[in-house]
Amino acid sequence: MPADEKTELATPRKREEVRKKGQVARSGEITAAVGLIAGLATIRFFGPSMLRTIEQFMVSAFTGLPHAELGPETVISGGMKMLAVTARIVGPVLLATMVAGLAGNFAQVGFLFATQPIVPDFTRLNPIQGLARIFSVRAAAELGKALLKVIVVGYAAYSFLRANYPLVLGMTAMSRGQMGQTVAALTWQLLMRAALVLLVIAVLDYMFQRLQFEKGIRMTRQEVKEEYKRTEGDPVIKSRIRQRQRAVARVRMMQAVAKATVVVTNPTELAIALRYEPREMPAPVLVAKGRRKMAERIREAAKEHDVPIVENRVLAWALFKQVEIGQAIPGDLYQAVAEIIAFVYRLSGKHVPSAAEGVVQ
Repeated sequence: MPADEKTELATPRKREEVRKKGQVARSGEITAAVGLIAGLATIRFFGPSMLRTIEQFMVSAFTGLPHAELGPETVISGGMKMLAVTARIVGPVLLATMVAGLAGNFAQVGFLFATQPIVPDFTRLNPIQGLARIFSVRAAAELGKALLKVIVVGYAAYSFLRANYPLVLGMTAMSRGQMGQTVAALTWQLLMRAALVLLVIAVLDYMFQRLQFEKGIRMTRQEVKEEYKRTEGDPVIKSRIRQRQRAVARVRMMQAVAKATVVVTNPTELAIALRYEPREMPAPVLVAKGRRKMAERIREAAKEHDVPIVENRVLAWALFKQVEIGQAIPGDLYQAVAEIIAFVYRLSGKHVPSAAEGVVQ
């Protein structure tokens, strides 16, 4: 498999970058189909009031026309009335179409504001690239989609009219009112059927656009590795940072040994340093621990600073497994630790204050 072949799914960072550029999986057919359905539904529900508005305007206009004096003011006034009536009729349809279109876009891509798509790109003026776009797979798909819409919608209309052919022929025997109602009902059914067919095509187109988008943003393995280095950091550098952090932690731990109260050993494999200040802490705290070489360094530091070393194999293992550096000892180890600290205090001739007697007595 070639190293530069794009076989890997796009990473979240790559998806975010292309989204900022306005590159998203989106189908314009969804917006058109949803807008068409919303416009038809608006006409369906507000149609009677629209017809009444038109009727009232026509009656008013033609009734007053013989008595009107034609002049600039009359023409302007009539024009303004006509614009107002047109706005009352067309406005709800346009508003519903616009809201539905925005909702269709939002459902596909969410809220997105990108300026790069509107930035002039003079490379598109290249005739060679233009011919490549015209004869590309995407252009062929768009042509196929347009032909599919014409064929499918045309067949849906043809099948509907064929099924209602007897009703259309029977309209000749209907009254004008019945004929108008029949034509309106047939027209509504035909338009809604066509709109639903377009919606199905739009959903299929969105799935196709999604597949094309995912294919277009795929990455090579090398690109994934480079992006991982940018986002997570170079593994070599991270390893060095961890090594330095461990070194700093070891230095601090060895400094803490100097202030420890006692070091419990295994005796050679483990070393655990405990610190207890009766007036400062409610229970002893583990300040350092280590195995093998680190245990040896802890013992050396303890000897250097005259910290007592006590051998207790069972307690050393329990402390090593259960307690982390900086944590107080758990309650089930109180008795064993108390005995050792009390022993150290008696050995050094120190008196354990009464505030600490509940722990180390």
